[in-house]
Amino acid sequence: MIQYICKQCGAQLELGSVGGFRCSYCGARAFLSDAELKGNTEFRKKLLSYYKAKADAKEQDYSGDTLWEENGSVSYRMQNGKTLTLSYMDRYSYPELVCYLCRETVVYVFDREEGANAFLRGLSKLAFPAADVKLVRCFPQLKSKLYLDEGKLGLVYTRKPYFYPAEVFAPFASEHLAWVISRMENICCALEYSELEHGNITAASLFINPITHEGMLFGDWRDVKKKESSRDLRDLREAAKSVAEDLHHPRELETFLQSEPAADAYADFAAWDKVIEDGYGGHRFTKMD
Repeated sequence: MIQYICKQCGAQLELGSVGGFRCSYCGARAFLSDAELKGNTEFRKKLLSYYKAKADAKEQDYSGDTLWEENGSVSYRMQNGKTLTLSYMDRYSYPELVCYLCRETVVYVFDREEGANAFLRGLSKLAFPAADVKLVRCFPQLKSKLYLDEGKLGLVYTRKPYFYPAEVFAPFASEHLAWVISRMENICCALEYSELEHGNITAASLFINPITHEGMLFGDWRDVKKKESSRDLRDLREAAKSVAEDLHHPRELETFLQSEPAADAYADFAAWDKVIEDGYGGHRFTKMD
């Protein structure tokens, strides 16, 4: 077994929870360069697996997600004779569809299986550039299907800890609205790359994580179609206006939200990036209190 020794006191270093190594004796931290790890490919793989496991565990830890609270419950009879009971914080109604915000999931219950299939087809049309595979995290990940009585069908999607509809946190101060808009621009760029028009970007369908500043687009995916207009970019502006605390400051923010969208999402994101530079003084991570 390979051991790494603390340069401060000579004790054996242990893997730290925030990256690198930590000395349990004197508390010193150490980070190894690629050169130091060269020739030890197996150890490097184990190290990367360790950090991936830590990250995965954090994404499944709901213990600190205290915002969620049960505001209602509903039961459905399943085709196998069992009863499905959903405890939810909120519910969103669409034509022939109800969406439930549950503790660890977002559950869509469709009146007809055809509706669920249309929803799945909409999501399946997404494509992602090889250079930005993390964009897949911005969209719902199917967990399971539930066949219910009366021809109904449920689709269960993962709700990662701390992700809630943007409207839950409204109104947003200008500095926080900025990163919410940035996440919507990210999502619109992914839709642009896929040549798709979502048609349901709202403060209810956009889920955000106020801790990591990530975003996910839920909402209704049944009517997704080949892009033929700037609707999503217009909806982005309306969604931002609906949750803004102050639309007038900085001035560049107001100008952007009142403007017509650019020719495509990439150009629109570039225009928004200029607002960040000129109106906010550049990119910075501002914690939500």
